[in-house]
Amino acid sequence: MKNLVIATVATSALAFSIAAEARTSSETEFRGYATCVKYAEQRSNGLVPEREYFIAKQTDTTQYFVNATRWEEGERNAIRVACETAQRGQKLVSASIENGRFTNATPKVTVEVAQK
Repeated sequence: MKNLVIATVATSALAFSIAAEARTSSETEFRGYATCVKYAEQRSNGLVPEREYFIAKQTDTTQYFVNATRWEEGERNAIRVACETAQRGQKLVSASIENGRFTNATPKVTVEVAQK
């Protein structure tokens, strides 16, 4: 009985921890990604963006989080590009470029079983 409870709790916790979704972009999402990359290309030397990116949709705008590299002082430097678009990805509302990378936070699952 104890093993069944542990297995059920662990399976439920794992099922609820899967929040990220890997899928092909819609036409609108890819247009916003392209708008974001175009902004970064205009401000970067030899930009190489990743095709996989993070996205956050709101009612009127969509935010894009793109990891890329570019040449800086003769070396490749990892950068992160954050953009917000409106009008189905065509209009850039805001954007920023910083050193570093965006990562998807991994959820931590802890299971504790009370003992007698």
